[in-house]
Amino acid sequence: MKLNKNVVFSLALIVFAGVVIVLSMQLQSLFLSQSGDIGPKAFPIGAAAALILCAIGKMLTEGRHEAKPLFDREGWKRVGIMFAIMIGYLAAMWYVGYLISTLVFTPMLVVAMREDRKLRPVTLAIFSVVTTTVLYFVFQNIIMVTLPTGVLFR
Repeated sequence: MKLNKNVVFSLALIVFAGVVIVLSMQLQSLFLSQSGDIGPKAFPIGAAAALILCAIGKMLTEGRHEAKPLFDREGWKRVGIMFAIMIGYLAAMWYVGYLISTLVFTPMLVVAMREDRKLRPVTLAIFSVVTTTVLYFVFQNIIMVTLPTGVLFR
């Protein structure tokens, strides 16, 4: 395995995930452990463990080859556009809430990430509706986290 950008990046992700796990272990649950509540530790620890697995996989598969530049000029432009879209999404979520902002900004983000691939408007619309619905269901019914309704609808 060569020490290239992919290996260094993967190692940095593993260290970051380790820090997340250590800090998550310090979180205290508001409920008794007998109540069956998995507590606030479960999600960040699970996400960090998945990040470690992905980083190991990337390191093992990409570590054998010479690393290509992370982004060219066009790639950095796309990153800037995606960052602007996310800032707009956060502002819209505060104002109009989760449902409307996610329905609008999901296709915008997909279009910004698409590179040279062709996307049909119908496919984007279906993807946006399905993504918004699934995330809403997971957060409201499984994780039991209330999503923002926006100041416009309060």
